Amino acid sequence: MKHQAMQQQQVGYPRVIGGYYPGTGIYGYVAGAEALPAPGLAVHPHASLPITPPPAPAVHSPPWRPMMAPGSPPLGEGHVPLPLLPESYNGTWGAPAAGGGAPPGTIITYSARPQKPFKAARLLVRKSGPNAAGAAVIGQVFVGTDLQQGELGFFDIESVGAGGSFDTWVSLKQAEPGVWIRIQATLTAFPLSTTGTDFVVATISALGHYLH
Repeated sequence: MKHQAMQQQQVGYPRVIGGYYPGTGIYGYVAGAEALPAPGLAVHPHASLPITPPPAPAVHSPPWRPMMAPGSPPLGEGHVPLPLLPESYNGTWGAPAAGGGAPPGTIITYSARPQKPFKAARLLVRKSGPNAAGAAVIGQVFVGTDLQQGELGFFDIESVGAGGSFDTWVSLKQAEPGVWIRIQATLTAFPLSTTGTDFVVATISALGHYLH
């Protein structure tokens, strides 16, 4: 009898072993299934009748802009630049005759305060000046009050942030809106700040993930 019931339940579903029970998601033989009503009325022995939820409301929007509801786009993520601006001396060392740069040994802080959650993934550092090749830009990085390094000290941010460098990505702590990202920067060699027009100017920015 059990074999005959299973054969009857397989009608229309020849590849299902043990029968298929429409509306329940059950494939295969279930103990006591031979006593169940016809397949169209079958019910899982351990569950109530399935309830089909109502369809989701239709949202008409361009295919490039999915929306949770009309006027409510879902949370997205971008990969955007974040400029860090020098807080003093316009990011310049030396050249008093050309506008008054920082004297030797000065640390210039570069800072940015993102308006939405931002997680830096890459530093970009450039320098210029008549004799800038002889000086390297070094610094240390903070997100809020948290040092983003394995130890205290200045490291070669110019090499890490060079445009053609390879495998020098970083993964800094995510900065919440309004939290300062700061780099304290200085040079390994300084132009004369008492005479002449020699100078070194550095620009620093970051690329990272931005929630919007």
